Amino acid sequence: MFWNDTRLREWAGSGRGIQPFAIECINPASVDLRWSGKYRIANKMGWGEVRIAKSLTLTRGEFYLLDTLETITIPDNAVGWLALKSSMGRSGLEHLHAGFFDPGFSGTATLEVENRAPWPLTIERGQRIIQIALCDCEVPERSYQMTGRYNNQAEPEPARRMT
Repeated sequence: MFWNDTRLREWAGSGRGIQPFAIECINPASVDLRWSGKYRIANKMGWGEVRIAKSLTLTRGEFYLLDTLETITIPDNAVGWLALKSSMGRSGLEHLHAGFFDPGFSGTATLEVENRAPWPLTIERGQRIIQIALCDCEVPERSYQMTGRYNNQAEPEPARRMT
């Protein structure tokens, strides 16, 4: 079952769920997450270096890695899903749906995005662009703390080689 606003508020505001936590980011069944200002742009050679900006104008067709201002810690009895805020989708932003969080994940969320609109799209540091929903899960034998390649990430992280 998906967590409601009461349960999300308890988790997010506990000091162990979302840092920094802003009460105004709680929705009926999700929590809004904000852009940190960090990003990478794809080029012919791969990913550029991490940059930091107050705002970013995304050009149509360019591929970006962004990350969230918030560090998220998923409890061992839950899984999390990211979904783009509908207003961002209606503006032309596309999130490539690599937003599943296993039990035990901790770190910022890397967002894989592209501007699909025929116009430039500007986002601002601190802007709510994505939301996370949590759902109950039986505690796994091995959590993401043991199996994850991206645990404790703190910037937009390119793909790591699968082994």
